[in-house]
Amino acid sequence: MKMHDYSVLVQDVVKNYGKTQILKKLCMKVETGQIYGLLGSSGCGKTTLLSAIVGRRKIESGEIWVLGGKPGDPGSGIPGPKVGYMPQETALVREFTVKDAIYYFGRIFNMTEKAIEERYKTLDELLNLPPENRYLKDCSGGQQRRVSFAVALVHQPKLLILDEPTVGIDPLLRERIWSYLFEVTKKEKISVIITTHYIEECRQADKIGLMRDGRLLTEDSPDNLLATFNTQTLEEVFLILSQRQEAGQLPLSNETTVNSSRLNETNEQYESTSVMSSVQSIPEGYKSTDMLTKKLKPNISIIGKRRMRALLDKNAKQFYRNTLSISFLLAMPILQLLLLLYSVGLEMRYIPIGIVNDESMSAFCPDFSIIGSAEPEKDVLSCHFHNLSCRFLKYHLTDPMITKVEYHSLKEATEDAMHGKVYGVMHFAQNFSEALELRGEDGRDASNETLEFSTIKVRLDMSNQQVGISVQNKLRNLYMDFHESLSADCNYPKGYGAVPVQMNYEYGSRDEDYQVFMIPGNMITMMFFFGATMTSQIMISEKHDGIWDRSIVAGVTSFELIASHLSFQGVIALFQSFEMIALVYIVYQYEYFGNIFLMYAILAMQGVCGMAFGLFISVICSNITMANNATMGFYLPMIIVSGVLWPIQGMPEGLQILAKILPSAIPIESLNTVVKKGLSIDSWIVACGLGQSILWTIVFVTLSLIFLRRQR
Repeated sequence: MKMHDYSVLVQDVVKNYGKTQILKKLCMKVETGQIYGLLGSSGCGKTTLLSAIVGRRKIESGEIWVLGGKPGDPGSGIPGPKVGYMPQETALVREFTVKDAIYYFGRIFNMTEKAIEERYKTLDELLNLPPENRYLKDCSGGQQRRVSFAVALVHQPKLLILDEPTVGIDPLLRERIWSYLFEVTKKEKISVIITTHYIEECRQADKIGLMRDGRLLTEDSPDNLLATFNTQTLEEVFLILSQRQEAGQLPLSNETTVNSSRLNETNEQYESTSVMSSVQSIPEGYKSTDMLTKKLKPNISIIGKRRMRALLDKNAKQFYRNTLSISFLLAMPILQLLLLLYSVGLEMRYIPIGIVNDESMSAFCPDFSIIGSAEPEKDVLSCHFHNLSCRFLKYHLTDPMITKVEYHSLKEATEDAMHGKVYGVMHFAQNFSEALELRGEDGRDASNETLEFSTIKVRLDMSNQQVGISVQNKLRNLYMDFHESLSADCNYPKGYGAVPVQMNYEYGSRDEDYQVFMIPGNMITMMFFFGATMTSQIMISEKHDGIWDRSIVAGVTSFELIASHLSFQGVIALFQSFEMIALVYIVYQYEYFGNIFLMYAILAMQGVCGMAFGLFISVICSNITMANNATMGFYLPMIIVSGVLWPIQGMPEGLQILAKILPSAIPIESLNTVVKKGLSIDSWIVACGLGQSILWTIVFVTLSLIFLRRQR
């Protein structure tokens, strides 16, 4: 038999996973127009062998020729339209309808819409497919497998590889499938490799290969095997060969696969004779021939228009047919920002502070009038004070931050502060006003007693530092207002007694909420991790469900898959960025001075960068749990060192350098600069923010492609 009469030739193939050898110098041949049944237990290497045949796995050594070419070579059509592949799992998008699934793969195979429609009608009649508008997630397991089988047949490939195609299928339908396979192999010279755990079902195949522990024990027609081993069932043949392999009576090298025709001649002497190779050596000049010409020309461009259209259509349907996904992706940015706007960085309210006023009978001075509390002396730069504690408490200590709690003794107030009932205690001495007046008159000659009694004594609970510092700053500012009002009533020059430092605020204001500082950083990190989480979840789900592998076997490139996901999810990032900008700066009207479209661009680009990071996570992680752990493990350090919670200027120098290298620190500073200073893209820091997002996007995508190549 001539070499071009074979659809698949495998010689001396070795495949390792780490230190474990899965395929051990395996040899195999599948003739054109032949149904080849590959039998073996779980874990024997069947799926690995099929993955190598369709070009999804690289081999350490040996040769594989499929339809006249080597899988993966340019122009070989493998992966691509020469092969129809049905994996063991259904590997279909659950949000697709039955018709969507057929059209998706038809477009990937570069078929016209008319050709797809004609094939759909034929396959619907053959396989009794579910209604065309039924979602695959609503189909039973058997119905999904029928659709999966139809997908493998839609483009009429020259080689069909079917992994457990008849599991869960009605016996009558199973018989129709086998009849169809017989028909296409004879009439159209299509070759079929089929695996099944129904061993006796493979008696219908033209040839079967029995595989165990990474080796092919034998390959021959079922009738020849039964006659050779003088058994009634193929299970008995498999048992005999397995026992001989276990006893070391079969060759260790699969260069000498058992040939049943020779065994038929010398079966009695089999145990003492060496077995001969059933596979001829593949000559170097073996090329594809005219009879192996493909029906569909493989599109080997980096990006195919029809493939990209199919992929983008898939992504869109996965998105808009999943209500929970839409709700999460579109509502979560708004909800998180609202939580930030209403709970973080706002001025605190209703903090209880104990008031002990020994200068007045009542701490709150209900009958006090400000008139006469500060009376200037004529012709003397002096002023007479009366009941200033009441003036301060009634007219200045009125801020919503502080709730005044009256106490009649300092001891009682201090005990309540120790037990957390109040956050601090403010004490006015009995002669506070007189002492303050003397303090002003005596100046540097004021006695210690005068200084003691003219001081408002405040004891704060600093166990909660944010509350303590906020109260401290508020009391200091309120006292400065109180001091200025006294100076005005006493006809002192403006600024008398003030700290001799004039503070001007070029950007922002003295009383600006801490929240204003936090908003840009939180928006940037939200966009980054929304993108990372969304992308990693989708990509790993597709890999886990087999959609990724099946699409690549059909001819889609890894670059196309990545580009389609980043393109579609980039649109989502644009919408999420718009939501955030609109909510903060349009609905809630937070002040901004820069170009709002530039702010939008910085935010959206960070979302794309997050998606690229999510892509990288999906490549290096094997499951969703691992991906979530990796994403969340990166989340907290980045929040801490990127300037979201505290400026990076407060970090050690080495950590500052690390922070500026990370994807978000410079974009946060860039967005903050545009918002607060109104700088444009011409500014170095703004350009660096956009540039860093773009650079990290390129780095993550490049690393993903490198790791994808290494994983084959």
